[in-house]
Amino acid sequence: MNEEQERISDYLSTSVSGYANQKTSTQIRINFNLDAGGPTNEHVRDLIRDMILNHGCCIGSLMWEDGYWIIQTEQELEQVIQRLENRADGVLRRAVALRTNWQNRNNG
Repeated sequence: MNEEQERISDYLSTSVSGYANQKTSTQIRINFNLDAGGPTNEHVRDLIRDMILNHGCCIGSLMWEDGYWIIQTEQELEQVIQRLENRADGVLRRAVALRTNWQNRNNG
């Protein structure tokens, strides 16, 4: 992890355990004076995504709800995973529909 990620990891591990204590990307950005990277704190979100994918961190977040936290229970884990899987299913359905629409438009 880079230095920014180390600071985020330490902060989340000591102050943001469990869903009830979640902190928004804006709170994290301000707390560590990080670059926003865009209007929705893309830089902070990219750092956290990399921490999950490449550094073994169990950081939870729920789409349409603000905040990140260290996952503490299997219930929190399952809630996060279910939201991610539902989102992935929706994106895949949209991709299939677009492909079908394109084929219908060009073959009909």
